[in-house]
Amino acid sequence: MKSFLLIFLIFYPLVWTTAQDSIHVETPKIITTLKVGHSINFDSKSMKFIGVIEDSRCPTGTDCIWAGEAKALIAFYEDGVLIEKKEFVFGVDAINPNNKKELFVADPKTIYAYNIQPYPSLEKTIKPSEYSLELIVQ
Repeated sequence: MKSFLLIFLIFYPLVWTTAQDSIHVETPKIITTLKVGHSINFDSKSMKFIGVIEDSRCPTGTDCIWAGEAKALIAFYEDGVLIEKKEFVFGVDAINPNNKKELFVADPKTIYAYNIQPYPSLEKTIKPSEYSLELIVQ
């Protein structure tokens, strides 16, 4: 019985340590949606989604030679005063879910442009008020 207990005490820690796998888990993205005409505020800084200037993205249900892009106009404020209006391009070779872009920093938060919705389709025309920006706040 003593030998069984001794073997158990020797091998049990080995079994326990080999049962621990180290799996890398990516931190989930928390996406905030900002509709046309709305603002997001962080202390003294804020940004407002003015609207979409152009949307030439290839609609779903079609075949296009060029994937296209969408251009959004965003205004940046500090203490309620307009600092600048800036145009951002969304698309395959620009801002997209695989290529986010830093918009501004409001310590300790950083706001990234992630995507623009909705995506064009042949079945429905998008009204200017229906657009929204998808942002990641970290």
